[in-house]
Amino acid sequence: MKAVQYSRFETQNGVAIYNLGFGDYNFETKDICDKENSNNGDMRNVFNTVLGTVPKFFEDNPGFPIYVQGSDSSESFEEECRNACSKNCYGTCKNKNRRIRTYTYFVDKYFKELSKEYIFFGFDEEENNFVQYVPKNKYIAVLVYKKK
Repeated sequence: MKAVQYSRFETQNGVAIYNLGFGDYNFETKDICDKENSNNGDMRNVFNTVLGTVPKFFEDNPGFPIYVQGSDSSESFEEECRNACSKNCYGTCKNKNRRIRTYTYFVDKYFKELSKEYIFFGFDEEENNFVQYVPKNKYIAVLVYKKK
C-alpha cells in the first residue's frame, strides 16, 4: 500500500518546513519506504493522488512550505544504484534525480496556472541554494509556498 506523509523538520536557521514523503507503507514497522520502485504502470494515478494532498496540507498548515526531493537525489544514490543496476550507465547515472524530474516536469507544464496559487523555489546544485523557480531548469529539490 502506498502512503503520503508530511514530516516537519527545521532548517539550520530554525525555520519549520514539511518534507513531502511518499512510498510503500510497512505495516510492521509503520514506516514509509521511499526507495522502492514498483513499476506497475500506475505512476500517473499515484502521482495525481500525491498531488491531491497538497491543497489539504496547506489548508491544515497555513504559512508552512513543502519540501520535495526524490529519494534518488541523495549523494549516496548514484553509488548505490551503480552497485545494483543492470543498465551499466557510463558517466551520469540515468536513475539519479528521476523522481524530482517527474515533479519538476509537472510544475514546468502547469507553471503558469500553479503560480496563481503557489510560489516555487528550486534547489540549484551549482549555487548550493534555493533560487526562484524557472521552468525547464534542473533542480534537485523544490520548495513550495502557498500564496496568501
